Amino acid sequence: MAKADFYILNKSDHNARLEFLCRLIEKATGLGHSIYIHTNDLQQATEIDDYLWSYKIESFLPHNLNSSEQSAREKPSAPITIGFASRCEHHNDLLINFASQLPGFYNNFKRIAEIVIQNDIILKELRTHYREIKNEGIEAIIHNFRKN
Repeated sequence: MAKADFYILNKSDHNARLEFLCRLIEKATGLGHSIYIHTNDLQQATEIDDYLWSYKIESFLPHNLNSSEQSAREKPSAPITIGFASRCEHHNDLLINFASQLPGFYNNFKRIAEIVIQNDIILKELRTHYREIKNEGIEAIIHNFRKN
């Protein structure tokens, strides 16, 4: 059965969310996970792609950017894939959702991760995701970093 992790940060800025994303990816790839980062669109996917390339000089986060429905059907050549397609055929390990809605294929993954910042829009979206996930019977684990 899948599990979902909600990482609640004490910050409200978008860069804090991107930085946490990179730290999460570093840890997950170090543990041998393959990762699919789902985004709203090409603009958001490109922003994450650029951020991963510039993250830390000593860190290398090998990734692909799937920029079309066609590329989403191809087998990935890197452990990290960023995309926004309506389908995701070659992933089922870890989904990190950056989109405003859960993708229709989210329950195909073993783990789902959501990164929550203190922004009214993000909070509203991710509360909806939490309810959806719980309604599917998926265990949702809260990691509260607001106290730190």
